[in-house]
Amino acid sequence: MDSKIQVVWSNKERITYLKVLDYLSRNWTNKEIVQFAKRTEVVIHATCKNPEIFSASMNHKDIRRAIIDKNNSFFYKVNSYNQKIYLLTFYDNRQDPPKLTF
Repeated sequence: MDSKIQVVWSNKERITYLKVLDYLSRNWTNKEIVQFAKRTEVVIHATCKNPEIFSASMNHKDIRRAIIDKNNSFFYKVNSYNQKIYLLTFYDNRQDPPKLTF
């Protein structure tokens, strides 16, 4: 990425991302896996260029939700002082929102 902002993946983010990839591998084709991975990269890149591009969470004003596609989002936190974006968790938009934890 050409941005000065560093992206930091939390352990939970990695696990939830791998779960999405696992689901896609079991239920879809490699084409969908590649498309999801590319869309994720594009959204992360856009977030680095403009960290406030996505709206803040209603319950946690310091956490933002980036929409990858109609089924998937990820939540992130920006630390402008350290020039870092912390990826917190991937989220299946079809899930029950009260189950979401950071």
